[in-house]
Amino acid sequence: MRFIKKALIGLLTFLSLSLVILPFIAVYDLGNQFTLLTYAFSVCLILTVVPKVRYSLPLLAAAWLIVLYRIFPYGTAFSFDWLLRFWLDLHRAFQEILSGEVGYITELAAVTLIVSWVLFLAILPITYQRFFLIYATMIGYLLTVVIFNQFDLTWHLMGIFLCALASSLIQRSVFQSSQTIAPWFAVMLLIGGLAVTAVYLPQTSLRDQLAARSTPIRTNLNQLGFYQFIEEHGTPTGSRTGFSENDRQLGGPLLDDATILFEAQQETPHYWRVESKDFYSGKGWISTSREEARLEAEAVTIADQSYQQAYLENESVRVQFQNHGDYVPLPYGRSTLSLENGARGFQISDAIQRVDLIDPLPDTTLTLDWDHPDFAAENLQNLPLIYPDSPIDYIQLPDSLPQRVRDLAAEITTDSNSLFDQVTAVESYLKDPLVFRYSKTDAVVPAEEQDYVDQFLFESQVGYCDNFSTAMVVLLRSLEIPARWAKGFSPGSPVTENGITTYTVRNLNAHSWVEVYFDGYGWVPFEPTPSFQNPDRPVLTQESTSSEETPTASSETTPTSNTETESSETTTSSSATAAVTDDVWLTEELKQTLRNGFFGGLAILGLGLLFYFRHSFFRIHLWLICRFNKQPLVAAYPLFLRQTTKVLYRNEAEPLIDYAQRLEAFYPLFHGDFIRLTQQYEAYLYSQEQPAGQEAFLKQVAAQISQLKKLN
Repeated sequence: MRFIKKALIGLLTFLSLSLVILPFIAVYDLGNQFTLLTYAFSVCLILTVVPKVRYSLPLLAAAWLIVLYRIFPYGTAFSFDWLLRFWLDLHRAFQEILSGEVGYITELAAVTLIVSWVLFLAILPITYQRFFLIYATMIGYLLTVVIFNQFDLTWHLMGIFLCALASSLIQRSVFQSSQTIAPWFAVMLLIGGLAVTAVYLPQTSLRDQLAARSTPIRTNLNQLGFYQFIEEHGTPTGSRTGFSENDRQLGGPLLDDATILFEAQQETPHYWRVESKDFYSGKGWISTSREEARLEAEAVTIADQSYQQAYLENESVRVQFQNHGDYVPLPYGRSTLSLENGARGFQISDAIQRVDLIDPLPDTTLTLDWDHPDFAAENLQNLPLIYPDSPIDYIQLPDSLPQRVRDLAAEITTDSNSLFDQVTAVESYLKDPLVFRYSKTDAVVPAEEQDYVDQFLFESQVGYCDNFSTAMVVLLRSLEIPARWAKGFSPGSPVTENGITTYTVRNLNAHSWVEVYFDGYGWVPFEPTPSFQNPDRPVLTQESTSSEETPTASSETTPTSNTETESSETTTSSSATAAVTDDVWLTEELKQTLRNGFFGGLAILGLGLLFYFRHSFFRIHLWLICRFNKQPLVAAYPLFLRQTTKVLYRNEAEPLIDYAQRLEAFYPLFHGDFIRLTQQYEAYLYSQEQPAGQEAFLKQVAAQISQLKKLN
C-alpha cells in the first residue's frame, strides 16, 4: 500500500513537471523537448522505485550527467574524458561569474542550473512529501508566463492544482480529525486561489502593477545575460542592445550585450552621437538625406553649421576602438578629428553630421580636439519658432498617424507659452513614472495595423529609449516643432587610474534621444527616457542640482539584428488607454488604496505562511544535522534545548538533568524521552562515546518538541 501511494505521488509529480517544462520550452523555443521530459520521467521513476538515498543518489547523478551530455556532447562519446572536460568548463564558468570576469550567466552554467532545478522539484514531493512549496513554485512560474507572454495556460494551471490536491489526499489517505483537515484545506484553497489568479490576472490592471514591480528583477536578469542565453539556444526571438543601421522596424524586447566597443580617455562625460534620422514611417525611422559624402585623409573638423554661438572650454579626447563598425561617435560641439592609426581616413555626411572611418582596423585609435557647446537654457527660453534652412522636412508625419496623438500633444502643452516650454513639457510628460514605465524586457511589437508611437502612448506605456525618443519627436512634430531622432551611446562606465579617467562604452550603452532646432543654436539634444540625463541637455540654473544621473550600464538602442522582431513580442499591454480616464469613480486615490491593499494583503499572506510553517524550520535543521553531522547527538541537543527553553525557562546554572526532569514534570508528553536524551548527552560529554542508532530517537524527540511548541 505504501509503495502504491508513493508511485501515485511520483506519477503526479511527473505530470506536474511536464506541465511546467512544456510551456518553458515553448516560451524560449529551446528544443530538446523529448530529452527534458525523459529526464524528468527518469528522475521521478528513480525516486519512486529506489527510496533509499544512498542507492538512488548514484542513479540520479547518472541521469543528471546523461541529460547534460545530450545537450553538451562536445562531439565525443560519453566517457571519463567528456566528464573531465565538462567539469573543468563548469568550474571555469562559475569562477568567471563569481570573479566578475563575465557579467552574465554563461551557457553551460545556465543549463546546469535548469537541469538541477528539475531534480530539486522532483525530490521534495516524492521523497519528503513537501507539496506546498513545490506546487506553489510551479504555479508561480506559470503565473509569470501568463503575465509576460501571450499563452493560455488555463489547463496547465488547473492540471497542476489537481495534481497538488491529489498528492496531498494520497499522502494523508484518511483524515483523522477536523484539526488535520483544516490546515490542508487552507493550503489547497491558497493554491487554488493562485491558479485562478494566474488565469484571470491578465484581464485586470493588477497585471501591470505586478509587471512594474518585478521590472528591476527582470532587468538584473537581462544584465546578467539570462535572456541572452535563452535567445541563443532557440530561434532568435529578441534583439540585442547595440548600434543598428536599420531602424525601419522598431519594437520588441532587447537583450543586453556587454561587448566593449571603444574606450575614451577624457575628463567630461557626454553622449556619443553617431547620426540622426528624419523620416518617421509609423513603424520606425529612415534617413532621406541623399547628400554625397566627402572624403578626408587624416584630419577633419565636424560641427553643426547652424550653431552660431561662442564655444566654451576645450578638451582633448583619445578614443581607442575594439569591436566596432565604421561609424565614429562624437560629442556635441566642434570636434577636430586626427587619426593615430588603424584607418585610411574619414567619410563625412554633413547633413546628418555623421563620420565614418575608411577601411578601419580593429585597433583604430584617434584623437578629438573638442570645443564644448553653450546650450544654456536661459538663452533658449525666449527664442521664437524658426524652421531650419534645409530641404529635409523636419515636421513630417505619416498620414496614418491617429488624431489622438496630436490631441495629446496639444493637451500636454496647453500652458506652455514658448518653444522651450513646449519642448520641456513634452519631455517631462514622457518622464512621468505614474504614466510610463521603462523596461527593455517588456517592450512589445505593435500589431501590423498599429502605429508605433500610438501603441506606446495609449496602450502599453512600457518601453525603452526608442519608444520614448520616437514618441517625443512625433509629439513635437504634431505641434509643428522641427525635431529629429538622434542615436549613439550614453557616456559609458568611468574608471580613474593615475589621474586619467577612461570611459568604457559597450553595446549595452547604445541609446537614442531627441534633437530640437533652436535658431542660432542649431540642433539641441533633449532626453525623454526616464532615469536618463544627457549632460549636454539644456538645464536652467535652478535645475542644475538635479540628482538624476545618467545610467552607464543599462542603456539601450535599436536592435542590432536585421531579423524581423514580430515573433519576439512580449505581452505587457495595459488596460490604461490614455493619460485622462473616463472612469470618474475610479480616482487615483482609490487606485492607490486598492494597490496598497492588494500588496499589503500579499505581504500579510506571506507572513502568515511563514508563521504557519515556522515549526518546519526546526525539523529541517534537525534533518540537516542527522544527514551531514557525524555526531548528531552533540549538535542536536543544544538545538533541542534552545527550543524547550522558549517554553520553560532554564537558568544557566541549573544542571541539564534537573532541567529535563522539571520539563517533563510540567509536560508529560515526553514520556521520559527528554530525560533519556539528556542522560545520553551528558554521558557523551564525559566518555566521548556516541550511542548507535540515534537518528530515529532524535526525530522522535523533535516531534515531541514540535507538539510542545504547538501547545504553547
